[in-house]
Amino acid sequence: MKLAISNIAFGEDQQAALKCVSQSGVEGLVIAPPTIWSDLPEITNFSERERKDRLKTMEREAKEYCKCLGGLGLTVVGLQSLTYSTKDMALFGSDNERERLAKHLEAQAILAGNLGADSMAFGSPGLRNPGELNGEQAMERAAELFGRVAIAAHDNNTQIAFEPLSGYGNKFVESLEQAGELTDRINHPGFGIHPDTAAMFGAEDTPEDLASLIRNHRDSVRGIDASAPELKRLSLAPEVPQGGYMDALREANYDGWVSIEMRGPLNPKVLKEEIEIFKKQCGLAA
Repeated sequence: MKLAISNIAFGEDQQAALKCVSQSGVEGLVIAPPTIWSDLPEITNFSERERKDRLKTMEREAKEYCKCLGGLGLTVVGLQSLTYSTKDMALFGSDNERERLAKHLEAQAILAGNLGADSMAFGSPGLRNPGELNGEQAMERAAELFGRVAIAAHDNNTQIAFEPLSGYGNKFVESLEQAGELTDRINHPGFGIHPDTAAMFGAEDTPEDLASLIRNHRDSVRGIDASAPELKRLSLAPEVPQGGYMDALREANYDGWVSIEMRGPLNPKVLKEEIEIFKKQCGLAA
């Protein structure tokens, strides 16, 4: 296992936060793209020419950003908050809403490839309400859209990874088992699963369930979030068995990224404390 952290925890002084996590033994960074590219939520509204020009500029900016991170011994390993502040998109909406969502995720795949990110985590509970669709219909429609995005992801050496979510108003793919079913339907290397410890705990997915998922879908899991309900500090949610889930990953010989996910802003002192508590709780190297 390799340790990463999400930049949604950082305060205004990004450089201080990056230096802190680097010195705390973190090697990977998961980023919410709008924290760096503020116009990204609007890219689907651009004309095709404007969109291509903006993506080309972002390619150069992504390389510069990675170079700066490299100086701190950090690398971008994942993207999250893919649909933050977007409008008129829905997984089970109208044809136009579905098309806009697919195009937006395809643009994210290009950015992920430029950053060298292994995967892009799709959470977005507000965009995945199946409404009147039955389970089979919802699975089929999701497989259709994400099968398309998976091709773009694979072409850019990354993976779109669906996050099972319990709570947050989510009504589609709440458990690891359901995520595995969607993955089997799509059956493409550009699509995967992004487990989350708080979500697993809420869905009553046990550490043994996680180990089984890794063994049965090893190539589909490149990143896992260690989180607490409502993305509060991990130390404030001792009920989530972070250590048990990490033991399950070791048992299954998982060698991907584990990313600490907390909502900020948190100052560097708190970031360091939370990282050290997590490492101790999970038996990770000091």
